[in-house]
Amino acid sequence: MSRPLRALAATLIGVGTAVSLTGCVSTTLPGSAAGADKLPPSITKDKQLKVALSPDFPPMEYRDDKTNALSGVDVELARALGKKLGLKVIFEEQRFDQLMNSVATSRVDMVMSGISDTVERQQTVDFVDYFKTVGRLYTLPKRAADFRGRQDVCGKKLAVSKTTDYYGQALEFNKKYCTGAGRPAIRILPTDSGAAARLQLEQNRADVAIQGGENLAFFDRTEPGRFRAVLQPLPAKPFAVVVKKDDKAMAALVTKGFDKLWADGTYQRILKESRMSYGATRPTFNGVKN
Repeated sequence: MSRPLRALAATLIGVGTAVSLTGCVSTTLPGSAAGADKLPPSITKDKQLKVALSPDFPPMEYRDDKTNALSGVDVELARALGKKLGLKVIFEEQRFDQLMNSVATSRVDMVMSGISDTVERQQTVDFVDYFKTVGRLYTLPKRAADFRGRQDVCGKKLAVSKTTDYYGQALEFNKKYCTGAGRPAIRILPTDSGAAARLQLEQNRADVAIQGGENLAFFDRTEPGRFRAVLQPLPAKPFAVVVKKDDKAMAALVTKGFDKLWADGTYQRILKESRMSYGATRPTFNGVKN
């Protein structure tokens, strides 16, 4: 999953308003009403919530350069969630490609690491959607003028993390605007991470890349002028908490916690502090349908 300028933050807020990402209604969990106030058996004894994440995806989860402390929007939301539910949050750091299996095999209670809800992934795990991410094409400032229209990406080298949903969006973009329109195919360079994609761009091995708008806005705050977003945002996709398949008690607990964070304004405050209010959404169970 997945990673411009200060102007981008304002642009993204405008985008969020235009596509009306806020105010979605929670989806009721089948058969969850009776036990919605009870703790799942896996956490009843120790009152601990084990949360897996891969801290290499700022501003969602990362290690602070100065303090080395675990930081990020997901970290703050998970801690706030635990507080609301009366649970101690224990973070377990893992490689991104281990996260889904970790929750599927009950080594952790949930994953919160900028993971997109998809129909394919719903076959093996369940999701509680909590944020709408907007993917962006971006490049180095000196190359920004090269990309005035979608057709300008055709025939170019595009770097994107193969472990994120942005890889699939790159394939869709290529099919719709390039090969499907009789233009040269995009030369997609799959990488192991968003950081690796950025490196490909900075070493001039790629012409353009794809990352979440929130990640680019973060880099604009910490390293102004390093990258420049180009063209229009890609379709919004939901980030979600991942829970074990058919663990309705855990999914209900997470949904309840997020509803409480929304009701008292904690959720909105955390997003606003990171300039991510554009992606605010009420918790939704397996919200992606196609």
